[in-house]
Amino acid sequence: MKKIRNWAHTTLCRPKDIFYPQTEEEIVDIVKICNANRTPLKVVGKAHSYNDIFCAGEEGIVVSLKKFDRIEHIDYEKKCVTVQAGIDIPRLIKRLKPHGLSLKNLGTNIFDNIAGACSTGYHGSGMNFGIFSTDVVEMEVVTPAGEKKRIRREDEAFKAYGTGLGMLGIIIRVTLQCEPFYKLEVVEKRMKLEEIEAQFSTLLQENRHFKFIWIPHTDHFMVWLANKTDKSESSFLKKLYTYGFIGVVVNNFLHEALLFLASFNRKLVPKINRFMSRILLPAEGEEARSVYASHWAFFLPHVLKQDVVEYAFNIEETFDVFREIIEMIKTKKIYVDTPIEVRFVKKDDFWMSPTQGEDVCFIGTKIHFPLMRRPEYFRYFSLIDQILLKHRGRPHWGKQFRITTEDFRRNYPHWDKFWAFADKEDPNRIFQNRFSKQLRGE
Repeated sequence: MKKIRNWAHTTLCRPKDIFYPQTEEEIVDIVKICNANRTPLKVVGKAHSYNDIFCAGEEGIVVSLKKFDRIEHIDYEKKCVTVQAGIDIPRLIKRLKPHGLSLKNLGTNIFDNIAGACSTGYHGSGMNFGIFSTDVVEMEVVTPAGEKKRIRREDEAFKAYGTGLGMLGIIIRVTLQCEPFYKLEVVEKRMKLEEIEAQFSTLLQENRHFKFIWIPHTDHFMVWLANKTDKSESSFLKKLYTYGFIGVVVNNFLHEALLFLASFNRKLVPKINRFMSRILLPAEGEEARSVYASHWAFFLPHVLKQDVVEYAFNIEETFDVFREIIEMIKTKKIYVDTPIEVRFVKKDDFWMSPTQGEDVCFIGTKIHFPLMRRPEYFRYFSLIDQILLKHRGRPHWGKQFRITTEDFRRNYPHWDKFWAFADKEDPNRIFQNRFSKQLRGE
C-alpha cells in the first residue's frame, strides 16, 4: 500500500495507488475508470494542507499533477497566463519573470500548487485583494463523469468552483490575471495594539498590503506594510542575511533548539518569546525597510513542523476578537510559542469561500513541533474554535478545525446549495472522502 504524508506530518494517507499523469487524456481516463468502478479519487498538490482534505482512503486512488505543470500560453495584451494546474507557485513565478509579469498577491507560503490554491481559499493580506481564485479568469475541469468543462469567472457555476474543495472534479487548466513585474518596499515597525486600532482605517486604505503580528506573552506587536516602488532592490547580501540567516538559522533552527528545551518545561515559552522578539523585531521607534521583487517580499521561510488553525470573520470585529484571544491565553495559562498573525482579505461571491459576502480579518495561530516533539495543543486550538464561532468564524479549508455541520450551515449561507451541486455533478461521490463526510455530518 502506498502512503502520502503531508508537509507538517499531521496527516498520513494510505491510498490503494498513486498516479502521476502527464497529459489531460490520462487524467480523463483515470476519472472515467474510477467513476465506472465507484472508486474514491482525490488530487494531491504539494500536500501542504494540515488536514486530510486530499486523502482518498485505503480503497481510493490519489492523483498527483506534479508532472502536468507547463505554462501553455501568455496573453501579453491582457496580461494573462494559462497554465496546467499542477504547476507550483515558485515555478510559475520563475517562468513569468522573463516575460515581465508577476502574480498579484501571495501568502507567506509560496510553495503551493495552483490547483490547491484555487480549491482551498489561499490568500495573502491587503484590502484590495481577495483570495487567490479572484485572480482566476477561467478554469478547465475534468468532471466526475470524465467530461471536460470550461468555467469562466462570469459563469454562475464559478461560484461553486472558485472554492471547490476538490469535490467537483479535477482542475486541469487555469488562466490567471497577472500584473506587470513589480517591486515592493516592505516596512516593519513596532506599534502598540492601541495605536494599530486607532490607525486601522489608514493602515488598510493607504497600503497595498498590511498585516500585523503579536508575540504571545509579550506586549510586542509588529506591523508589516508593503507598497509598490521604483527604488532599487536591496542587495543580495541583505536578502541572504534576511532570509538565510535571520529567516532560516535564527527563526527556524535556533528557535527549534529553544523550543525543544521548552517541550520539557512549557513555562519557558514566555522567556523564549521575549528573547526571540528582541532579535527579530525592530527596536522601539525604529523601522526596518527593504525592497524586493514582489514574491520575495511575501515569502517567509518555514522549516519547523507545525500545526495551524486560522479563521476568517467580519473585519469590523477584528480588535474585539483579538483581545478575546489575548485574554483567553492569559487566563487559561496557555503557552503559545509562535506569533499570532492577523491578515485582511476582500470579500468575494464563492459559495464556500471563508470570505464570501464580507471583507474579513483572518487570525491564524500555530504550535511548533521542535525535533518532532509535540506539546499538547488541542485544548488551545479548541478554545480558539469556540471564540471564533461566537463571531461567525469560518476556517481556512487547508488548516485545522473542530466544528460541526450545523456551525458550517449557520456561517455559510450557500452551504446546502454547494453540496447539492456537488451531488449533482458527482452522483457516485467519487471525489468525496472522510473530510467531506465530517463536514456534512455523515
